[in-house]
Amino acid sequence: MSRKISISAQSIALLCIFGFLLGRLLLGCDREAPPKNLQLGDSAPDFAAKDMDGNVIVLSNLRGGPVILRFFETNCRFCKADTPAFTEFYKKHQDKGLKILYIGSFYENDKSLRAFAKELGTIFPILLDNTAKFADLYGIRAYPQTLFLSPDHKILAALLGGVGEAELSEILGKYL
Repeated sequence: MSRKISISAQSIALLCIFGFLLGRLLLGCDREAPPKNLQLGDSAPDFAAKDMDGNVIVLSNLRGGPVILRFFETNCRFCKADTPAFTEFYKKHQDKGLKILYIGSFYENDKSLRAFAKELGTIFPILLDNTAKFADLYGIRAYPQTLFLSPDHKILAALLGGVGEAELSEILGKYL
């Protein structure tokens, strides 16, 4: 004996809506709040990372002088073009407390960062952020992006794209 089960279109629609709402509830329950959008004047979030030589760099340990955080990619033409300006600026002002940290994120690896550093003769630390943890911490969505921090680590400026000597001097000049 077979029984015929009849479900109305209205019942199917209600089940679909219930399933959709249940799915949204379960998938949308992220216990971690999204990161706050950083603004000029905010304190820079602290982090610790190893540079290519294995030295641990802790941002909060660099207080006392201005800091440049440069989020970059090794295949970026702007990053390659203006790195010599960062190097020269660093040579000129490192004795006044200037620190520069280059941070390679997303698809970068140790080999590509080392080749970049060798090709361009960088003399400041380069950090690998292949999980984009630091990029997310700072809300970085495009490259290159440069953040300028005051000696007390307040965000002074954020520039997208290439940076030259004029911008470096204008933004950090009063601290050097």
